[in-house]
Amino acid sequence: PTSFEAPRAAQANAPATGAAARVPVAALASWKSELMAQLNRNKRYPSGASSNGTATVAFSINRSGQVTSTRLAHSSGDSALDREAVSLPKRASPLPKPPDGVGSGSIALIVPIRFGN
Repeated sequence: PTSFEAPRAAQANAPATGAAARVPVAALASWKSELMAQLNRNKRYPSGASSNGTATVAFSINRSGQVTSTRLAHSSGDSALDREAVSLPKRASPLPKPPDGVGSGSIALIVPIRFGN
């Protein structure tokens, strides 16, 4: 599978490319923006959370944008926020389809999910 990971400096914004050199930069940037916007539209602050924080979630999508797997990559330190972050990609599915040239089947993403200010 093709993998995309957010670099430390840009984690709050979107997943970053680790491959996909054939894909036009504008198309990739637009897809990342659409993907993060869809996740943010579906994000909920869990009632049991005791703090703000950022959980990092790893998930895979297929070429149609369907989420096929999710896992917690880095804890926020609050189990309620972590559970919400892990459930978010599937609730937001289908996500925007990746542009042509990104991955050939399954596409692995790692994104930060920020809760609070």
